[in-house]
Amino acid sequence: MPVDLEFDYKQSTASMDIFSQSSIDELRAWTEKLDKSKYVPKDLSDKQILLFYNACYGDVERTKSCIEKYYSCRKNAPEFFDNRYLHLEDMKNAQQVLEFSFLPGKSCDGYDIVYHRLHDTDPSKYSLETGVKLLFMTLDACLYKRGPSPGFIFLFDMRGVRFGHITRISLFCQKERKRSLRKFFIYIQEGVPVRMRAIHVLNTEPVLDKLILLIRPFMDKKFFDMIKFHNKTEDLESFYETAIPRSSLPPDHGGTLPDTQTLHKKCMQQLQLLEPYFKAEEEQRIAALPDKKREKAMEKAFKNLEID
Repeated sequence: MPVDLEFDYKQSTASMDIFSQSSIDELRAWTEKLDKSKYVPKDLSDKQILLFYNACYGDVERTKSCIEKYYSCRKNAPEFFDNRYLHLEDMKNAQQVLEFSFLPGKSCDGYDIVYHRLHDTDPSKYSLETGVKLLFMTLDACLYKRGPSPGFIFLFDMRGVRFGHITRISLFCQKERKRSLRKFFIYIQEGVPVRMRAIHVLNTEPVLDKLILLIRPFMDKKFFDMIKFHNKTEDLESFYETAIPRSSLPPDHGGTLPDTQTLHKKCMQQLQLLEPYFKAEEEQRIAALPDKKREKAMEKAFKNLEID
């Protein structure tokens, strides 16, 4: 069953720098003929296809590759993309420890902004897996509501990140769990249907070098070059003028938006309201799996689902 998205298709296509309905039709026909080994649903809506098409600047072949990578990543990383329900215990904890928001304002160049920081800085309460899950839910919610965008900026506040957090990430990287971190970077670099423009890291902490040492092997040069670091003493006037204006930032960073906790609570309320969408999106992916894998995925989904 097709998964509908909230944004207006006609308004979105009218504002895109590159658009051809014939290309969308071609891509839809291509998905319908794909073998199930690719894990791509045969009933993708035009809105879903449009997100990939926009992310790939209208290049049909690149769009096909992005779609395949997206669904391959989601199939192979259930820890990030399955059971996206905020009432689950691990997700409740993550909502108390972390803060996320897709900010109501835009960057200086009109890009959407996804914001993240720690709320509780106790390393023992930090979980990378649930943090990644909430990050991607927030990004999906932004795409669901706003549709294709000329660009995205990730804005991370590093204040409060300590050696204990790095230790927990390091433990996450050991043995088989290392694959999850690799899957995260494959998805964010090759599968996510957005035009990634920049990643700004504010209030860098002394442990930054150790963090980079851990994650640099998973990043290609193009992605790493997008990351801009800002220390606590940096004068941000140039940042306000060229990257993100004060009107699009919370007061913690010299802006005029509501405080980060207020923005986070609003974002979590939006994610809660989108639970039917997250459920439908997962069911669409499960239906696209080969028969044996679909049966196993359905069994796992029913087993893990908890009724609040």
